[in-house]
Amino acid sequence: MRVTAIKLTDEVLMRTACDFTRDPNAEPSKMTLDRMYQCEHSPMRTQLFWIEMHQIPTFVSVHLVRHNVGVTHFVQSKRDQLADRNTPINHAMLINAQELVNMSRKRLCKKSADETRHVWKTVKNEIAKIDYALAERMVADCIYRGKCHELNSCMGISYE
Repeated sequence: MRVTAIKLTDEVLMRTACDFTRDPNAEPSKMTLDRMYQCEHSPMRTQLFWIEMHQIPTFVSVHLVRHNVGVTHFVQSKRDQLADRNTPINHAMLINAQELVNMSRKRLCKKSADETRHVWKTVKNEIAKIDYALAERMVADCIYRGKCHELNSCMGISYE
């Protein structure tokens, strides 16, 4: 498996979006990405990433495509009837920062499949190389919400 991530936008675009939500006579925004990721306001969604995951199990790709807001998936077609759930597949995403946080809440959860968690931790590690402040916010739901809310709870124990 190989994962790469490229950041397509920058802090300037986020600040421009902030400025459009405020009084036109106000001073230009000095908002930082770290603070924006912390408060999760809409300009956070200006931060876009291209992520490539090569040779991940098909069933992991199926887990990821369940997420469909703030992300567009590009998945290698596997029309071979003999392909099974572990067949390696290539999967790319055009994704915004908010959806990276949202997907992390489910895909870093201890209740997620081990393989899915491993792939998503690798995605998080790649994001940390290009946007550390965002990677810090990519946590399991039990950390994000303070405890586990899954129906079959793990009692809030995170092994992230």
